[in-house]
This record gives sequence, structure tokens and C-alpha cells, in this order.
Amino acid sequence: MRRDEIRKWLVHSGVLNRVTKPSRYIGHELNTVHKNERQLVSFLLGFPDIYEVGMSHLGLKVIYSAINSLEWAKAERTYLPWKDMILEMNNKGVPLYSMESFSPALDFDIFGITLQYELSYTSVLALIELSGISLLQDQRKDSDPLVIGGGPCTANPDTMSRFFDAFVIGEGEAVIQEIARIIRSAKRSSSRPERRTLLKKISTIRGVYVPSLGRKKVTRAVAASLDESLSQASSIVPFTNIVHNRAVLEVMRGCTRGCRFCQAGMIYRPVRELGLEEASNGATQLVSSTGFEEMSLLSLSSTDYSHIDELTRGLLPAMKDGQVAFSLPSSRIDAFGIDLASRISSIRKTGLTFAPEAGSERLRRVINKNVNESDLLRTVESAKQSGWRRVKLYFMIGLPTETDDDLREIIRLARTVRHMGIKQLSVSVAIFVPKPHTPFQFCRQVSVEEAEEKAKKLYDIRKYGFLQVHDPRKSLLEGVLSRGDNRLGEVVLGAFENGAVFDEWHEEFDYGKWEESFADTGISPHEYMRSRSTEEELPWDHIGMGVSKDFLVREYYKALRGETTEDCRWSHCTQCGVADLPEVKYKKTGCSAGINLQK
Repeated sequence: MRRDEIRKWLVHSGVLNRVTKPSRYIGHELNTVHKNERQLVSFLLGFPDIYEVGMSHLGLKVIYSAINSLEWAKAERTYLPWKDMILEMNNKGVPLYSMESFSPALDFDIFGITLQYELSYTSVLALIELSGISLLQDQRKDSDPLVIGGGPCTANPDTMSRFFDAFVIGEGEAVIQEIARIIRSAKRSSSRPERRTLLKKISTIRGVYVPSLGRKKVTRAVAASLDESLSQASSIVPFTNIVHNRAVLEVMRGCTRGCRFCQAGMIYRPVRELGLEEASNGATQLVSSTGFEEMSLLSLSSTDYSHIDELTRGLLPAMKDGQVAFSLPSSRIDAFGIDLASRISSIRKTGLTFAPEAGSERLRRVINKNVNESDLLRTVESAKQSGWRRVKLYFMIGLPTETDDDLREIIRLARTVRHMGIKQLSVSVAIFVPKPHTPFQFCRQVSVEEAEEKAKKLYDIRKYGFLQVHDPRKSLLEGVLSRGDNRLGEVVLGAFENGAVFDEWHEEFDYGKWEESFADTGISPHEYMRSRSTEEELPWDHIGMGVSKDFLVREYYKALRGETTEDCRWSHCTQCGVADLPEVKYKKTGCSAGINLQK
């Protein structure tokens, strides 16, 4: 079906009257980029979730801007339609199409799909199937777009390697333009380049992994700096409310705090910051061009941004005039001072979220969460003095070496915070999932039964506030898929064929469909939940994310001894391996303590 036929179907068939939230499917949002030349190298950027979720994702916006900054290339967007729209499309033979031009997915050179979380894997297959492209990469034709995956789940691409022609490991903006140049050159020399030849060429780019060419060592792609235009990214304004309905400015990337459970803190090193002037100009321009009523200063730990004080002071007068609220989505307990709390609450209070992660000091040392209880209580007190009465606390259960005493400490800490005068306390409890490229990648994951038993011991928290515990079956599946090998592709495919899709949505998740697929394939999920030897070869060992396996092993054993590791940004180099990345020039004080990055 051609794009004019798709547009006609949308406008005249009445389909938009039959589906929920039709604004998800009509495009034409403010600040979209439209390029109509047919000879351009074309990318369709897909997010395997509904529009409201995908439109909130910064990574896709960054890649969108990076491609569209090239005169000879274009990027358009697509998202997974909700089930009612999928049914309508299938009934009429309408393929997945782009938001900008309503072009079918098969018209593009590259179909790039974000792999943001493991529970989206069946939704990824739904996205590919709806596009009309074969699900399995070894069954695709030369005329089909190359299907390339990117995002944090590529830290272990083996699980989904059957379905992708290539993966971009690391930061996509560092390599996407180079991929585009190879495609451009191939198109100039041939109207229909051979698929395998193209894949061989892009496999030479650092950070690109092509499974069909064999298992090879791949070093993650790293953006040497937070370029102003890319950090601001695309500022498309939706017609409907989205999950994060606000302007987003990435002020810092990377974190060296060293929490041993945190994959993002390991795979996004080194720390890179946006300059104060660029951040100030970017925030002002974003608010002006979008009209959003909230500005989010984004990073893994926004209060660690070295210019946070000057930036918020400088922006506050203009934000007050426009009644634009500040949001710091990642606030360190020990860095959130009284003055900063007072300042960002002066426009509109949006609630505060803190993540002690563990209830006891002992267990926080194990996970290297280098904050103590007095830090939390002091911060809560300063927040209360600044007028906040809503606080959310995040914890994990099932952590390595955890005991019942550690669980009781969660209850005690919640009670203490509530009795400090916090009127609305909410406690969110996740099940610990050991992730690749972290010191805890060697740890076992607790079973569903163990997680449920631990959760029951926390029920007294409901005397003091709202308690939410993550579904342990979802956590089990997340852990299995994150530490999987290529055999699990068969399980993902089987679950999808059983009807699994939108697994990340609570009301749609049906673990029974996965159980059936595990049974049919003869693969037990429990073998992927076991502990791993530090000498064992792991499915993701060929993926170099910057931190070395030796460092992860050292940190693992330090965790078992209850020893902490200081943040190398403010202390000495911890020899994590990131200094060996070619982008990083480091001083004797350590690559993150005195970081200089090549432009």
C-alpha cells in the first residue's frame, strides 16, 4: 500500500472514530521535520510501545535530530499502535507507516528500533511483523530495509540476535551518520545494494554488531561530548498528553557513583556535561519553542551536574514569569540541599522521589549506595521546610546478602519518614534483577516465590503510606531475557506467537503465554536465574561497554565483603577500564576526576 493510500484510509475510512486516542496516528505535530525528496537516505525510527511512551523517550529524539541534520538524509518516526488499531490495520492490509509522510515501513532504507527494556521484546516482533518485513533476519530480501536495534538492551544483544540485521552498541548519535554515509554510497553505486555487502560495510564501524557475520568483539560507540543541538534533541510537541509531558534537556550523561546494581551507571561512562551557557540557552529555547509548563533537567543524577546551582539560579526568573516548573527526575539524597529544594519549589511543587534502595546501612554498603540514613532524614527535613508534603521512596528486595533484618529496616525507615510530617508517603519496591555489565551480573536472582515471601514482610508499610510492589513474574522475565543467550530468541518468538504483546503493561501481561513457550522449547527460565562463576564465559562478554570484566569482578567481591568504592569523579581512579576508550583523555588524577574529551 502506498503512502497516499494510507493517508486516504486514515482520513476517509472512519478508522479514527473507531479507535481510542486517534491523535496517536495522525502526525503533523509541531516541530516535526518533513523532507519529501525521494532520493534521500531514509530512516524509520520505531519505538516498540504506544505513542505516549515513545514520544517521551529522549534517545529516539536524539537520533531523529542527528539524521535530520544531514541535508541528504531523513528520519521519520513510528510507534506500535494499540491493539484496536493493529486489528483495523490488519483487516485492511495497512502496513506500519511513518508519522511524518505516512510512508510504509518497506519504503525506508533502515528500520531502527529502540530496545529500551526487555519486556518490550514481543512488542518489537509486533512492530516488525506489522511493517511487512520478515521476523527472522536470515529470511529477508535485499529489497527489505535493514533492521537495526539500539538502546540499553544491546548491552546483551544475543537474546534478540535472530531478529535484527545489526545492533548499534552504545550511543547511536556517535555512529548513525556514518551508517547513513555507507548507505548513501551504496545507493549511488547500485539501485538495490546487496544486503550482505551492506552489512559487511557497516560492521566495520565501531559499535556496530552484525550477528550474521559471526560473534566478534564489539566496542561500544561513545559520543565525545554532549553537543548542544543533539542534547536538546527534537522538541516535537504532541497533540495528546504523553507519559513525560514536558521539555527535556540532557545536562549530563554518565555516572561514576558506582551503584553495583545499576547498569546505566556502568554502561554510560564516562561523565560528560553540557556547558552552563549551552544548558541555559537550550532550556530557554526549548520552553520557547514548545510551550511546555515543565522543564526537566535530565541525567542519571541531575544534582551531580556541576553547574546545577548556577543554572537553576539563572533560569528561575524566566521560568517564574512563564509559570514553568522545574523537575529533577534523578535526585541524589546527599546532594539535594535546602537552598536548591527551596528554589525549584518556588514555582510549583511536583513531589520528591528518593531512592535509598536498601533499608539498612549494611546492605547499602554491599550495593555501594554511599548515602546514610542521616543524609535521607536531613534531606526530607529540608524538603518539608520548603513546603513539600509528598515524598516517594524507592527500595529493592532480593539484593545479594539480604536478610530479614534488612527488610525490617525498610519498614522502620518508612515509618520514620512518615512521622517527620510527610503527609503523603509512597513506597515503591522493585525486585532486584542482576544485569549484564554490572558487578552483580554474577548473582542469582530470587524466584517468584521468594520475592512474594519477602514482599509480605513489608506489608506493615501500609500503616504509614502507599505500598507498591513490582510484579515478581515480570522481574523474573526481565532477568531471564537480560542475561539470556541466543537460544532465548526461540522463546520470545513462541511467546509472541502465543499472543504476548505489550508485556510491560500490567493489564496485558500474561506470564502463562511465556510459560507455554518455555515448555514448548524445552528451555527452563531457572537456568538463567542462577549465579555465575566469575571465570565463566558470559553471553555478553564479546560486547565491550567500557568497564572491564576485571573491574566488575573486583567490585563483586568487595560487595560480598561489604566494602565500598568511592566516586572516582571526586576521588582517585578506580581502574574501571573506561580510560581505555579512545575518546577519553585522562590526567593522572583519573579519567573521571579530571576528564577531558576529544571533540
